[in-house]
Amino acid sequence: MSLLLAVTVSLAQKPDAADIYNRGLQKHGQQDLDGALADYQQAIALKPKPELLATIYLNRANLMLAKGNVEAALLDLNLAVAAHPRSLLAYYNRGNLLAETGKYEEAIADYNRALEILPNFSMAFNNRGNARKATGDIEGAIADFDQAIAAFPKNELGYFNRGIARQVKNDLDKALADYTQAIALKADFNEAYLNRGIVLQLQGKLDAAFADFEKVIALKPDDADAYTNRGIIRKLKKDAAGALADFERAIATDPSNAVAYVHRGTLREEQGERKGALADFNLAIAINPSLAQAYANRGVIRLQQGQVPQAEQDFTKAIALDGALKTSLEKYLAEMKRFREKKP
Repeated sequence: MSLLLAVTVSLAQKPDAADIYNRGLQKHGQQDLDGALADYQQAIALKPKPELLATIYLNRANLMLAKGNVEAALLDLNLAVAAHPRSLLAYYNRGNLLAETGKYEEAIADYNRALEILPNFSMAFNNRGNARKATGDIEGAIADFDQAIAAFPKNELGYFNRGIARQVKNDLDKALADYTQAIALKADFNEAYLNRGIVLQLQGKLDAAFADFEKVIALKPDDADAYTNRGIIRKLKKDAAGALADFERAIATDPSNAVAYVHRGTLREEQGERKGALADFNLAIAINPSLAQAYANRGVIRLQQGQVPQAEQDFTKAIALDGALKTSLEKYLAEMKRFREKKP
């Protein structure tokens, strides 16, 4: 995480404080964090005027983040706001840190203040949109991304983030258009290729989706999600060997990729490797206990093995997490019911 650094200052008042701050800023840029911290603290002790004081706090906050001390960084940002209540960077940076730590409503309030100071601040609209999306306010998020784009039409992040929000709404055509525009503005935008590939896959345009996942892998060879999604397409195209290779590459790249375990497990199950499939579903659930499909798939194997109570637990959990699975599980639920009725 990084905040916007305040710039070197040259002020007539308190020249000693300004000189010491500038020396600290130079050390900061050279990654001499302890030396920079000592200079910032010395400059603060000289009690410079509010604008300079806020600037020093802003940079000390960034330094604290580099040291991994989020609480100290937030404290410095609070001090920056208190020292200079019209500091655009103080509100914007504090909003970013609050959003990073999951305090979305507080972050939105800070972005609001930043936008009062600079009404066409594209990145504040963009980040407020992300915070609103995180709270479930998708329409508010889209409105903010619209504003971010209007303020800076060549900013690929506005289109990318609006694409994500539209994808959440299942407005796939508009999401596709946004990802495409983001790529037009930034040709090596691997995240946009990945998301566009997922949308194309959802639309059944498998060849185009496959090409996007290939592009992601070319740009970022360790992208586990790209391998997982390319593997899904290969599986749909009956290329079991290619799909398995992709799922295994995804897992090797990111051992916490629960979705890759589910798909590898499904492939193993189809190939009659129940033991390996069951191990994959167990791993997927251990990594992500909210992954409904993993419970559903494990339940099927347990039912086939005659473990009816355990299968019932898995089916119940799967449906509780994703009610849409009930339809696909109907034949297994019926089989389970028949099994219970046969018992004396």
